[in-house]
Amino acid sequence: MNLSEDSLLALEQARARVQAQTAQARTLAHDASRMAADVRTAAATRSSVGGEVRVSATAGGRVERIDVSASAMDLDAATLSRLLTETVREAQRDAADAALRRMAESLGGSSELVAATRRRIDDQYAGPTTGRLDA
Repeated sequence: MNLSEDSLLALEQARARVQAQTAQARTLAHDASRMAADVRTAAATRSSVGGEVRVSATAGGRVERIDVSASAMDLDAATLSRLLTETVREAQRDAADAALRRMAESLGGSSELVAATRRRIDDQYAGPTTGRLDA
């Protein structure tokens, strides 16, 4: 080989590396977009222990629906308020946990982003849950 052929070969190899890196970047961007959509759509429904209230919420904390049973009307206002507040919080936590599971499936359980998100969720929703998770 001469200098010209060596230079052309080196340029062709560099071009091939850049093309491979570009393809990998496209794949990673697509995967990140899909994971973000999965996380955004995570939701959960939770019922109070006695079934008086049922709440559906998203991982972002938005409450989608609250159903109050007829038996809830027999409760005093303070008890019903407490049940609603607890059940909303539990539905939000369940949805956040569902989003975290989706992240772990995409990134792996040992991902630092998954670990940081888990810590943030644990801090935000500290305390035990008492209601019943609905399928």
